[in-house]
Amino acid sequence: MYVAFKKAFYESALGNKGTAYFYDIYKCWAVLLIGSLITCIFAYLYLFVVRWVGGIIIWASIILTFLVLICAGVYSYFYARLQYPEDNPTHDYIAYASYVIFGIAGLLLLVVMCCYSAIALGIAVFKATANYLQCNMEVFILPAVSTLISLIWYVVWISAAIFIFSVGTPTAREGAPYITEIMWDENTRYILLYFCFCLLWVNAFIVGCVQFIIGASTCLWYFTVKTDTGGKGTIRIATWWLFRYHWASVGLGSLIIAICQMIRIIFEYYRKKAGAAAAVNPVLKFSLWATGYCLWILEKCVKYISKNAYIQIALTNDSFIPAAINAFCLILKNAHRFGIANSIGGIFMFFGCFLLTSISCFGSYMFLTNYGVEGLEITSPIPATFAMGVIAIGIGYQFLSIFSFSQDAILQSYLLDEELRRPSTASRPDDI
Repeated sequence: MYVAFKKAFYESALGNKGTAYFYDIYKCWAVLLIGSLITCIFAYLYLFVVRWVGGIIIWASIILTFLVLICAGVYSYFYARLQYPEDNPTHDYIAYASYVIFGIAGLLLLVVMCCYSAIALGIAVFKATANYLQCNMEVFILPAVSTLISLIWYVVWISAAIFIFSVGTPTAREGAPYITEIMWDENTRYILLYFCFCLLWVNAFIVGCVQFIIGASTCLWYFTVKTDTGGKGTIRIATWWLFRYHWASVGLGSLIIAICQMIRIIFEYYRKKAGAAAAVNPVLKFSLWATGYCLWILEKCVKYISKNAYIQIALTNDSFIPAAINAFCLILKNAHRFGIANSIGGIFMFFGCFLLTSISCFGSYMFLTNYGVEGLEITSPIPATFAMGVIAIGIGYQFLSIFSFSQDAILQSYLLDEELRRPSTASRPDDI
């Protein structure tokens, strides 16, 4: 009976190529699960490797880039330029190009000389962040927990939104009296706006809680890694800090983010209303575009300052407003350090995400083409390979986002350590 029903379902509901490919992905669930676990293992190994060779790769890349520029300039000026007579314009063009190359090489050398300490600090922060993640792998559970909580919140919100949406007076639609629509009064409209704002606020609060736990855990690890605890158990302590002392500060930060998002939503609503007028008025069209872009920048800035404020809250035990001001001043004062550290970490994690995705897709494709097509009875290995790639990108993105936030926390911990001028025997990571 089950085999007959399965065959009938496949031949009817899954008869076309698109649905057959989805069915292939379903039949490869075990391969995708094992591939996801292997991807996580490779991500852990990648952190271990880059911790030991990351500094060598960065300095070797800088030196190699400088040498390539010098060689390209020398080749252009002393060899390629002489291949053309002096009255040929190409002779001058190649000379100008060589000057530009020499200028870029000189600028690179100047930047490295001026920012040597910042580059060294960025490498040290990157290594320390990799060490923290290796010692606290349970931090990667937080995104899954927050996603589950968000899904529960979405179910509750949608259920209540449907109820609120149905509150009103059924009225025959104009031009189609046999169709009715719900007419809202002013109170219902305000309730819906308030409810939409609650959605944004709770979403921002959930994200802020995860960010605070990661930031506080990283700061705790920085100052306790050389103690008897070895920096272990910081996730549990950070979670206690959040719900015992700092939930209100996170709530205020998420409130400000939600207000910015709500302003953007209301603006987009009125911009769509003004779409017809903007189509014939270029000044209005530019004004709406510029305002929308400024609001987008405002939201990004508020999010960036808020997440760094959460780190300052964990470090100094301040409330949100003083912590946000301290974070803003700290970033301005050490802009070159933050920029270089984030650039180094971003480059390594981008290539790491690309490497993980490539390995996962290649491994899945090789397994499915050699063992899976006949054993699993799939029509093609490509859909499952594509699904594995999407999963690997998701895993890599989680590593990237957690790494980036932990790196900011390590850097802020170091700056506080530097300001306090603690003795060399104090607890801090070996990489710093």
